[in-house]
Amino acid sequence: MGLLSHSILAVALATTLFVGGHFVLSHGLRRPLVAALGDNGFRVVYSVVAAIGLGWMIWAHKTAPYVALWGDPLWARHLLLLIMLVAVFFFMLGMTSPSPGVVGAETIPMSYDSGLGIHAIVRHPGLWGFALWGVGHLIANGDAATVILAGGIAVLAFGGMLGIDARKSRSFPDAYGRFKAHTSNVPFAALAAGKVQLDWSKIGLWRIALAIVVYAALLFAHRWIIGLSALPV
Repeated sequence: MGLLSHSILAVALATTLFVGGHFVLSHGLRRPLVAALGDNGFRVVYSVVAAIGLGWMIWAHKTAPYVALWGDPLWARHLLLLIMLVAVFFFMLGMTSPSPGVVGAETIPMSYDSGLGIHAIVRHPGLWGFALWGVGHLIANGDAATVILAGGIAVLAFGGMLGIDARKSRSFPDAYGRFKAHTSNVPFAALAAGKVQLDWSKIGLWRIALAIVVYAALLFAHRWIIGLSALPV
């Protein structure tokens, strides 16, 4: 067990549990578990599996040996700073902006005629934040453990977008159907196609300011949290 916990295999197994657990519980087992345990019981099971997978994945990555694939080129670390700025912007605006894509808000009234805020740019901004985090760290940290972990997060985020659309389209065809018709999973595609207008007032300066503050905090706290500086040197 000691050898396994310090191996790349442990990272792969933990990432599989975390990512696979989300997909299986969100889709394959969701209905039978809700029927058997109720909504609250399902949330407890989901949270426990996610917490175990996340904790194991972080610990396995932290204790894994460094196995270089393409290393960490300086240009990629500079690129990561830009990618993370967009990722934090998407994540913070997505987490603070109501939409039918949020659990429990599927039938929230939306005014499409006056335009949308961050959802005019992309349908699932929060998940896009995670996806960009994964892709950016995968590019800038070419060691096996990080590639597995970051790649898994990216797969979970992109797959989650498709899974949410499919599930909510079945359960809330009218409300979520309108939301899908005015938005896109591809950033800026709905705007380019003329499906929606961007209303900056619905984004709000306070959300932009919050995203900048969070980005700066993550940038300078990275060494304390992760043990490595996020600033290219």
